[in-house]
Amino acid sequence: MRKWLVCSSMTVIMLAFCGGGRSAQAAQTSTSMKMVNPCHIEQGGVFHALAEISKKANVAIGVEAILPREEPTIIIDFPGGTVADLLNAFAAQAPDYTWTDGGRGVIHVSRNTGRIPLLDVVMAYPGANKKTRQQIWEDVAKRPEVSAWFDSARCARGELFQGGEFRSHNEPISIARANITLEQLFDEVTLKSGENFWAVLQSPPSGSSCRVALILW
Repeated sequence: MRKWLVCSSMTVIMLAFCGGGRSAQAAQTSTSMKMVNPCHIEQGGVFHALAEISKKANVAIGVEAILPREEPTIIIDFPGGTVADLLNAFAAQAPDYTWTDGGRGVIHVSRNTGRIPLLDVVMAYPGANKKTRQQIWEDVAKRPEVSAWFDSARCARGELFQGGEFRSHNEPISIARANITLEQLFDEVTLKSGENFWAVLQSPPSGSSCRVALILW
C-alpha cells in the first residue's frame, strides 16, 4: 500500500482490484497501447488513482501538478482495454488533467494549471554508480541547480515520510553522467528501478507560501 503525505488536504480511500495483461503484440507498441485487464479503482485523490493505474497496468507514470485545495474521489469500473482507454476514463473524472505518451516508456500526466519550472531545470548530473533509488533521490537535494531553483522560487521541500517509502524497488542502479533535466532524471530512475511512478507536486496557492514535493516512490 502506498502512503502519501503531500501538501494537500486529501482523504485517502484505497480500494483497487486490477490486473495488468500484455500480449506479444502490445509489448511492441507504445506504452499507451498496452492492454489492461478489467479492473475497479476507487481512490480519494487523483495521485492515488494514478499510482494504482501505474501499478496495476504495469506502466511508468510521472505526475506534475499544482495541487487543488480539494481532490475528487476517482471511481473507475474499467471493462478492459488499452492503457490509453484507462487513462481516458481517469481524465473524464479529472478533466483538469492531461496525459501524454512521448514514446519513451513513461506516461506523463499534468494538471492544466501551468508547468512547474523545476522539472525543466538542467543539471550537470555527475551520474550514479550502483546507487539505490533512495540514494539518488537524496542526492537531488544536493544538486546546486535544484537548490538554486528553490531559492529563487522561494519554495521549500514538502515531503514527509513514514519510513517505508523505499522498501521495495530499491536495488542499486546506475545512471550515466549527463546534462539532463530533473524530469529526465526522474523518468530514468523510475524505469531502471521498476518503481514505475514519480510525482512533483506543488502545494495549493496560499499567500506567499510555496512547498514542492519530489516523490520517487
